[in-house]
Amino acid sequence: MFIKFLICSGLAAVVNLTTGYFLYGVMGFNGPLEYAGSVALAFVMGMAVSFVLNRAYTYDPSGRHPKEEVRDFFLVSVVGLGLTTLLAHLFLTGLRWVVAGQWGLPVAPETAAHIMAVGFTAFYSFFAHRHVSFRPANPDNYLL
Repeated sequence: MFIKFLICSGLAAVVNLTTGYFLYGVMGFNGPLEYAGSVALAFVMGMAVSFVLNRAYTYDPSGRHPKEEVRDFFLVSVVGLGLTTLLAHLFLTGLRWVVAGQWGLPVAPETAAHIMAVGFTAFYSFFAHRHVSFRPANPDNYLL
């Protein structure tokens, strides 16, 4: 199940990272608030892709109404959005220090920070979506 999650969420992460790079790397939305907004909007785009793919391929049908799944997915994802944005900001601050120390990076610090934040958030997302978003309607049939 985790492998399917990684594949589906990996595709969603590509959408997330591509959107983010387009906004802060191409369009120039890379000031402190603009960067956070770019990462947040990119996350929302990835979230939509993640819901569709993971619901179809990763998690077993829950027996719950799709509206409940969407609501719970959204709530779990909002926490993930906060986590991703916070981590991206923290990583970016640290990476700028590394770059200032002339250690160098193979990509722009904004891109590296975004990738790192998305990677860390993936673990939270898998377990939160499994136990909240796509939990079965009948918990007696649910095995951890």
